[in-house]
Amino acid sequence: MNESKPNRLEILVSEKRKLRAEGIKLNEIHRHSVRSLKDVLNVSGIRAMELRAMSEFQSLPSIGAKFAHDLIQLGFYSLHELKGKDPAKLFNKLELLAGAWIDPCVEDQFRLVVHFAEHPESPRNWWDFTHERKKFRQDNGYPSTRPAKPWFELDQYKTVNRVQATGKETKADLHKRMRLAVKHMKDHLDEDITLETLSRVCHISPFHFLRLFKSAYEATPREYLTRLRLKKACRLLKKTKRPVGLIMVSCGFENQSSFIRLFKKEFKVTPLAFRRAHSATIN
Repeated sequence: MNESKPNRLEILVSEKRKLRAEGIKLNEIHRHSVRSLKDVLNVSGIRAMELRAMSEFQSLPSIGAKFAHDLIQLGFYSLHELKGKDPAKLFNKLELLAGAWIDPCVEDQFRLVVHFAEHPESPRNWWDFTHERKKFRQDNGYPSTRPAKPWFELDQYKTVNRVQATGKETKADLHKRMRLAVKHMKDHLDEDITLETLSRVCHISPFHFLRLFKSAYEATPREYLTRLRLKKACRLLKKTKRPVGLIMVSCGFENQSSFIRLFKKEFKVTPLAFRRAHSATIN
């Protein structure tokens, strides 16, 4: 069987089996010590540390695999190690490592994880730190060593370079087709969008479309579509007074329970709690 990375922890199938045999849930890996994980999985100490760190960091609201990797890249393997750290300095260091300036919202995530390291029971989310970050940068600016190039101009972040195909022209053509699928998603968020529909838009078989889309966007079409829908829902919750039920329908969710479940899974709060947190921005 292919030892692929089928989940946000990037855990191998064989490792997943061993965890299941010991009754360890994937979202509770960080509740176990590095030593016990090392013994259960028969892996190196570093591998056990990485898995535990990925699990603990992603247990926080809206912290995904990419940012968890960034924290590990900076040398952090637990929230405890982030206590007392300066979020702005961590962000500056990450930009230097990346060789480009990064989306400013990432600094909000740094502020969130440092806050949680010191206040584990806090109800705050990353967007609660946006004003604080903007005020800090307005007063202090960025260091003179800040890279000039934006992150999205780096080769590794260009979706066209992630398309699995040989030949520059073939990559460009397939990437263009993938962009048609994304456009179709954005234009029809409130409709039932299937894999077959998207593959027809791209004039590619469903099997090859799924493979190409995952390679380009590092997510399945369904995952990508759900993110777009949740992003629209956030915007409507913040900027309008529409009932949650109407927002749910306009964003293409099948039922309210499914919408609330997905929203809470992504943001660790319910849609109503999210709206209350942003009530000052509602017209």
